[in-house]
Amino acid sequence: MSVLEARVTKIFAASRRQRFTLDVHFWAPSGVTVIFGPSGSGKTTILQCIAGLLPPDKGSISIAGQTLYDSARTLDTPAHLRRVGYVFQDLALFPHMTAAENIAFGIPVNGAERQRLVRNALEKFRIAPVAQHRPAEISGGERQRVALARALVTQPRLLLLDEPFSALDDVLKLEIIADLKQWLNDNGVPVLFVTHDRDEARALGHRVLLLKEGKIVGEGGIQEAMGEQKPLSASGAEPFGSARSAQQQNLA
Repeated sequence: MSVLEARVTKIFAASRRQRFTLDVHFWAPSGVTVIFGPSGSGKTTILQCIAGLLPPDKGSISIAGQTLYDSARTLDTPAHLRRVGYVFQDLALFPHMTAAENIAFGIPVNGAERQRLVRNALEKFRIAPVAQHRPAEISGGERQRVALARALVTQPRLLLLDEPFSALDDVLKLEIIADLKQWLNDNGVPVLFVTHDRDEARALGHRVLLLKEGKIVGEGGIQEAMGEQKPLSASGAEPFGSARSAQQQNLA
């Protein structure tokens, strides 16, 4: 089973008095781990460090036993070699490329195999009819599907989702989540999913990390976290579960 382990420390100091420290250590098994917390708590910073877009100040990151980053060993695998899929909140599609060209951009092979992978991704995410259209010419839901297809077409070992559904209406959101869940069932990779939406978390997530002021203050199963009896507090006032016990269960 593919497991992500991340131990990340990152310090932002605007001045001597203004200082933010992200200091987290967690495991994420295959399935969807939701990162939930208020704005400014460090959720996106975690994703950027894992993806290789932002260097931690200290720590280590590994996927399926392979170390991608280790400050003690001065090891820092370049982002393009980490095999990590990333869907940004603003999607970050190339505006001058068609949907098919966007999907093909990160595929490391050429020729017939590349065309086959693009064709399969277009069909799987139901966007073949807009393959030759640019992002400005298609709907928000279609742009979202293109972004997901681009992230998944290379068969990543880890998928990072940074509030990718926030601009969609509920019907489109549920349709795309259903397609994504099918892909996850077929591939079984760890997913880190940043969201502020409880319904999204319930629909897609398996477990939750509660983040507050750069620290993990609780974690647990999705039903425990989002259930009516033990509501998850985005303010962090009522942390649930124990990070240590959850990590021990993952190692058992």
